[in-house]
Amino acid sequence: MTLARGRAREAESPVGDPSRKGEVLDTSPFGPLTGDAREALLDLGRLERCPRRTRLYTQGDASRALWLLGAGRVRLERQRGDRTLVIGHRGPGETIGEHVAVSGVSAAETAIVVDEVQALVLPAPGLRKLLASSGPLRAAMAAALVDRYRAAQDRLESLLLHGVEARLMSFLLGAARRWGAPHARGELVSASFTHADIAMLIGSTRETVTLLLGRMRRAGLIDFERRRIVVSDRAAIEQRVSGS
Repeated sequence: MTLARGRAREAESPVGDPSRKGEVLDTSPFGPLTGDAREALLDLGRLERCPRRTRLYTQGDASRALWLLGAGRVRLERQRGDRTLVIGHRGPGETIGEHVAVSGVSAAETAIVVDEVQALVLPAPGLRKLLASSGPLRAAMAAALVDRYRAAQDRLESLLLHGVEARLMSFLLGAARRWGAPHARGELVSASFTHADIAMLIGSTRETVTLLLGRMRRAGLIDFERRRIVVSDRAAIEQRVSGS
């Protein structure tokens, strides 16, 4: 689906509501901005809806836009020879396409919509002009990039220092924070992940993830609902992770 088709989809729905643009901006790393910097971003940005399987950009693409996600989920993949590596998922309140901040830098990964996305899209040329003229915006962008760097470092530390079970539990806690919804048996992770997806993200195998999830279910820590995971005992999982 092209951006032109995305804008056609926008015209058919309430996604163009200016108040919704502000809501999406508020949940992003740029939410604290006020005054002229905030208004400039709202004027620059356009709201778009993209259905499942939409490719927002491809590894090696030139900078095109920064996406502020208001709803949905995007999978990030990296191609290495004939192998496709899933390197992460982004959801509401997060950004993708941060490479847009620097002219001439190409995308290091491919971004594909997994669950229908609603996003505030900031085109690259306009965003770079604003970054050049607005100190508060530059500071907010720098803070977002530092947070992304720290998240990558935390993931690397987890892979190096913690066992597979602790990494799996940390993944479930993070998924519940990002996509959790109230459920009769705890918190439903509304985003669906296959065991193979989880294994790729935590550096394990599908068979091991299946085994550990079964063990956690028997222990009453999690449950399943229509192929989605329910975090039944968050406190117990947090305690186990902190003690690992």
